[in-house]
Amino acid sequence: MSSQDWELLIWQRANALLRQAERIQRNFVHIAVSSQYRVSHGRSSSWEPPINVVESDEVLWVIVAIPGVRQDRVQILLEDNYVTISGERPLPECCTEGELKIWEVPLGPFERRIGPFGAGYSLAVEQTSIRDGLLVIELRKNL
Repeated sequence: MSSQDWELLIWQRANALLRQAERIQRNFVHIAVSSQYRVSHGRSSSWEPPINVVESDEVLWVIVAIPGVRQDRVQILLEDNYVTISGERPLPECCTEGELKIWEVPLGPFERRIGPFGAGYSLAVEQTSIRDGLLVIELRKNL
């Protein structure tokens, strides 16, 4: 690996870490404001779940960490080779009474938009499943 390739790899990783830190900060602010005021007017804000993307020659797999969310509460939109995953993680029934003391697990609406994918091909949702808190979306490449 040449030094230029190595530098590019380092900058790409630094950029990815910066985007992740920004996402964490947005989620933190959303949680802090929501817990302080517990009201929202107009369009509600949302948190962004973490993801992994794995690519092969024929398929892209998007893995989304959304523990506590049922599959019927998730929407997947594929548009212009962008994937938008949205839904809602509700407050567990056990916790509807009482005062919130610590809030680290984001609740309420979530949305994550990723892409664009695929220069020279389009994508189609092949299948989706949720297992052990991970949503796995299989996207077939149409070459």
